[in-house]
Amino acid sequence: MNDDAAAPLSESLPPFVRGLMEASAYPHTPESVRLVQTHISYVWIADDLVYKAKKPVDFGFINQVDPKTREAFCHLEVDLNRRLAPDVYLEVVPIIQASDGAFRVEGPVREGETVVEWAVKMRRLPEDRTLDQLIAKNTYPSDLVERLTRKLAAFHEAARHLEYDPEFAGAPAERSWWAREYSEAEGNIGVLGSGKTWTAEDAATLRDFVARSLDEQAELFNERLAAGKVVEGHGDLHAKHVYVLGPATEQDDGIAIVDCIEFTEWFHFRYLDVSYDIAFLAMDLEARGERELGDEIAGRYIAITADETMGILQPLHRAFRAFVRGKVESIGANDTGMSEAERNALAESAAGYFRLAAQYAERQRPPSIIVLCGLSGTGKTSVGGALAGRIGAALVSTDAVRAVVAAERGVPTTMWQQYESGAYSQEMNVAVYDEMRRRAAEHIRHGRPVILDGTHRRAKDRQQALDLARELGVPALVVELRLSDDAALTRVLWREREKGNTTEPEAYRRHIDEFEPVSSREGNVLRLDGSQNIVTLAAQIEDALPDR
Repeated sequence: MNDDAAAPLSESLPPFVRGLMEASAYPHTPESVRLVQTHISYVWIADDLVYKAKKPVDFGFINQVDPKTREAFCHLEVDLNRRLAPDVYLEVVPIIQASDGAFRVEGPVREGETVVEWAVKMRRLPEDRTLDQLIAKNTYPSDLVERLTRKLAAFHEAARHLEYDPEFAGAPAERSWWAREYSEAEGNIGVLGSGKTWTAEDAATLRDFVARSLDEQAELFNERLAAGKVVEGHGDLHAKHVYVLGPATEQDDGIAIVDCIEFTEWFHFRYLDVSYDIAFLAMDLEARGERELGDEIAGRYIAITADETMGILQPLHRAFRAFVRGKVESIGANDTGMSEAERNALAESAAGYFRLAAQYAERQRPPSIIVLCGLSGTGKTSVGGALAGRIGAALVSTDAVRAVVAAERGVPTTMWQQYESGAYSQEMNVAVYDEMRRRAAEHIRHGRPVILDGTHRRAKDRQQALDLARELGVPALVVELRLSDDAALTRVLWREREKGNTTEPEAYRRHIDEFEPVSSREGNVLRLDGSQNIVTLAAQIEDALPDR
């Protein structure tokens, strides 16, 4: 495992902690043993194995003073983390004190011996393969985003989905969580360098944004809970907890994600909206100077999962995550048990996180309609996902809406086998775009920007979206993504074959021929080269949006 700092061996440590520094305490007799401490754990790194025991602490949100609780948390840690790292978490083992006073880990408990503690036994992972190390060296693989987002999407889909209880995980719970967290952090507000870590300006920006969001999105919090978007997730998705161990194979994606939260049942820890899980990673990457990578991961996740409303909450959820990190770092910055240099470093880090939280609040865009158009295969949905997460927008996509409308009518949605038939008939196209505009109007009325993601190959479809914007009194932007016909066709063929669908290139050629060109006379139009990175494209669209 990869932990933050090695602890000096002190006589104040419990005897069993010092005892496990001996190689003879382990069944495999390691050549070296290194102790690492966190605020809640003791960790012994013994060659290729790692053992972790819980500290008897009570911080409110975590209370593991009772020995039976610590043992239970060990078992829970193994069970929960096997979801994303099945080969890493091996078992729970006893820490034993022999009759002569010596300590050892594992093995049977003999007569006269006592179990003094329990530990999680893990396979040690290479510390240079964590995502934070790979991005620092710019050596992460080119397919990382696709592999990681698909792994997380599958994980969230398979995770336990919470029952509908708004008091625990809906709008009332969001308000209670923020009230508690803010009251605990507001003592950090003041002039930086005077023992304070949160400027009054940053605090006011975040406080106003959260208050407005809690009011405007109250209905959405409950809707997402009812829709199964609140799950038993990871809860601590730092880049340092993501290990990229090798290339993907048919049997293994080559990624292990460790150290999920097991020690509390509170909301916003491991019980959370999937958006909040992804927001943690996006925020952590931006704090490390990798905003584009975080936006790309969030964008691909939104596209893969067809999550229409996740983007709306991304600025808020990323702001929450940055705020929590600022609060935690502030605790260390005021710990008199640390050196002045350590406190100063933590104070600077805390202020940076609080500033980042305010920046997320400032990025939230007012209502507008963005019409994404272009041939199939130009990357509209992924670009739309990245843009939605950056500006707090809904992403209404033809693919997702078509699936719903087709299911209601009992029509299969296989693409390109017979052009303009079945789910792609003229009648279905009209129904799909009508439903998209209906959803867009609903989002606008709730104060949200909305991205309409579809080919919009008919000028009439684009015009009706612009008419809706005028009717609702919000600005609109038509964005055409362009790609060579052959490049777009290659993407479509690959995408459909990935789904197991039969493809008909000639049907796609007809799709190209019948696309009605976008004209600058239609309104505010932006044309972009679709071969660029999705975050680059999203940033260009964001820059072209009307001023707030």
